[in-house]
Amino acid sequence: MKLRLITVLAASLLMPVFAGAQSNGSIPAEVYYLMPEFRQGMVFLSGQGPAQGKLNICALDNTLRFLDDKGKEMSAVYADNIIKVQIDTVTFLRNGGVFYRLYPVVIGSGIALRRDVEIQHRSKEGAFGLTDETASIREYGTIYADGVAYELNGKNSPYKVSERLFLYSDGKILSYTKKNLKKVFPAQKAAIDDYFASGHPLPEDLPSALSLLHSLIQP
Repeated sequence: MKLRLITVLAASLLMPVFAGAQSNGSIPAEVYYLMPEFRQGMVFLSGQGPAQGKLNICALDNTLRFLDDKGKEMSAVYADNIIKVQIDTVTFLRNGGVFYRLYPVVIGSGIALRRDVEIQHRSKEGAFGLTDETASIREYGTIYADGVAYELNGKNSPYKVSERLFLYSDGKILSYTKKNLKKVFPAQKAAIDDYFASGHPLPEDLPSALSLLHSLIQP
């Protein structure tokens, strides 16, 4: 219930979101949020029972967002007791103040995806007070939200998007490395060594990384 969420997170200072219009302006909603739309979900908190509500997560500041009974977007800005959030069928693990989207491969382990969105300065001051509009640089590629791949292909957009792959296991976020692959999948050390000995690099995109992990656990 939304009331339950408001009550549980009241100590975390809920605030109305006035800057949310960015999601419909310079930053598309599928980039601004970690889910394409607000959906029913559950928040798991340290030392407390779970709370429910219509949820999303802002990629710009990594805050939990939810809609109150009037449909107003609210933000939990001091939510250090949040452990994880499940929105619809998607789980996000909170680590170091950042939400990581989990892509399970086996129970409790898989790929964790971190998305960072940064507002870029539109211009910088040059000689004689002139501005250089080329200072607005956008780094983009393909993002994955709710099982859908979104190609970011605009020009001169005032934001930068980056997504990085990690591993997760037993509620912990680990660097995406050969060493940690062996930690997460200890029964597959020989298969992992064979993969790299054959000259294969560590996959850099989400579909390829998931494909590698699935191939390691296949009998």
